[in-house]
Amino acid sequence: MRFPSEKELKELREHYPAGARVEMIQMEDPQAPPVGTKGTVIGVDDAGSIMVRWDNGSSLNVAYGADRCRLLVGEFTKTVRDQILAIRDTGETNMFDVPMVQSIANRLGYYELVIFLMDHAKEYANFIMKGEV
Repeated sequence: MRFPSEKELKELREHYPAGARVEMIQMEDPQAPPVGTKGTVIGVDDAGSIMVRWDNGSSLNVAYGADRCRLLVGEFTKTVRDQILAIRDTGETNMFDVPMVQSIANRLGYYELVIFLMDHAKEYANFIMKGEV
């Protein structure tokens, strides 16, 4: 098992701050919460594992490099807004081409926007068309 560098730890802690909501994607453990289980991040330990209080009562960590979870973005935040505008300002794509917007967002490290677009297409389209949420 490879341990994360200091830079990777810093990025993990910024991406998964305490209080953030996550959803289980994959965990190879007989005691793992079922895929789709949601939970609240407690923090990220020095080994890079995401410490989660799962809604089903489990407290298994998401092991760095082995397990997978995704950050849930439940609202149109300033970060999401800024990321949309930054992509618009690149002029790289039609903003209604959502898969391309997601691709660009992923390339630029705008993971909040990538996740937001998965679950909030209607809110995104409203912002693009009317400039409001």
